[in-house]
Amino acid sequence: MGRTAPTYRQALEERMKRWDAFARLLTTPEDRAAFELVRTGARRYAAQATYVGSPDLLEAILLSVLTDLAGRLRAERGERDPTR
Repeated sequence: MGRTAPTYRQALEERMKRWDAFARLLTTPEDRAAFELVRTGARRYAAQATYVGSPDLLEAILLSVLTDLAGRLRAERGERDPTR
């Protein structure tokens, strides 16, 4: 029997397609590049978001994006990993 619900990755890609209209309306290359970083962050933690199993797709996406951006900011500032 087939799947009745899409996988997290499938649902994420569907959401990303819905965001294409927003991306097209961004007027500067800097804004477009920033938005692509958001998309990258959402995809980077797809495995972790899958295992969490939250029924709220947006919550998983936001946690992934925020984790990615916090890591990038820490690296840019030259901060060490606080867990070590």
